[in-house]
Amino acid sequence: MLDGDPFTYFSDLLVLFVVVLPLYFLTPWSWLRQLLLGLSGAYLIFLIAPRLLLFYVLFWFLVFVLQYASVLFRDKRASWVWTTLLIGLALAPMVIWKLWPEWSVTQFNLKMNTAVSDTNQWLGAIDRVRNLILPIGLSFATFRAVDQIIKVRLEIVPPLNPLRQFAFGFFPPVQVIGPVIEYTEIEDGLGRRVRFDPSDFLSGVISIAIGAVKVFLFAYLLRNSSDVFLLATRDGAAWQYWLELALYAGYFYFNFSGFSDMAIGSARLLGFKLAPNFNNPYLKTNPQDFWNSWHMSLTRFAQRNVFVPMGGMRARTQYAAIVATMMVIALWHGLSIPLVIFGLYHSAGLVIHRVWVSRHPVPSPRPLLRRIGANVVFLIYFLISLPLLELHLSQLGTFYERLLP
Repeated sequence: MLDGDPFTYFSDLLVLFVVVLPLYFLTPWSWLRQLLLGLSGAYLIFLIAPRLLLFYVLFWFLVFVLQYASVLFRDKRASWVWTTLLIGLALAPMVIWKLWPEWSVTQFNLKMNTAVSDTNQWLGAIDRVRNLILPIGLSFATFRAVDQIIKVRLEIVPPLNPLRQFAFGFFPPVQVIGPVIEYTEIEDGLGRRVRFDPSDFLSGVISIAIGAVKVFLFAYLLRNSSDVFLLATRDGAAWQYWLELALYAGYFYFNFSGFSDMAIGSARLLGFKLAPNFNNPYLKTNPQDFWNSWHMSLTRFAQRNVFVPMGGMRARTQYAAIVATMMVIALWHGLSIPLVIFGLYHSAGLVIHRVWVSRHPVPSPRPLLRRIGANVVFLIYFLISLPLLELHLSQLGTFYERLLP
């Protein structure tokens, strides 16, 4: 589920920080720090491909315009219609990419390379030697953009000026792998004098180190577990499929959470304290606790922008809100029938759990053996959903048959 090559990106980021961090902490002007952040992120994207940088310049300029449009239409009749339209415009590039991936990726590379070449032949020559790329980080950028537009529309934050938009849009630690940060997470840090704090620096280094161990030790050791989904070349007993599926779940967690730790640690080096993105999700005993601890930045986005507005805090509408929230989380990964099933599957788990707990309250403290049993049952429930993230609809039946004894 990762776009691009996060390892190369973070390697470049940490090397760049050798130059950027001293300048960042020494400058007394907030506008210069914002400029440094934006230029750092833009430079790192340029290293991937100039055409990707051009795309994101256009994308964040669109978001900058849309946030002001949301203010203009705030007091208009049926303002929610205008707001929905504006959000739809921000979502459009991601939706087009997910609906027609082959066409959109090809057109993206061709059109953006032509635009770069028309701007500067030297940059065009550099861009042409770059590999064919996906719109790296677009899912994360899109949800950040949507959250910004909604917050401006609700007057939670004022419209961002061009420099703050540049710093937020190109905030270097979160470009390719997230998390889906809120503008309010970095707002104070953009406006005040940031002084070097050894404790922040140490915390950042430790977070980066923990992330590196997760990615380059644990995830590396488990990297071949994804072969479980190669149905044409794999065969074996049901217990072997279950074991490899469990190993793949470990790989999925260590790889994703490891890079998230590296992003959060990189931000901490700059003095920004981003919210954690994972909290031991595989130790949870029910779907609700799991989703409150897995990819938490995405869950928080869905909770505040879908679950609460749809009445998730009211008994009469809570279940519809749960389904809508899980569908947003599922379809963020891609637009396909298996992912629709994934969303409905986890929606059903959350609804059933909520109904069950309302009628059979969980004792506190829970006996250890009962907790372990609940954890095992939940993990089996979660493992069953993983093939929906990786396989086409036509392959699912064959895979699930192989899980049967």
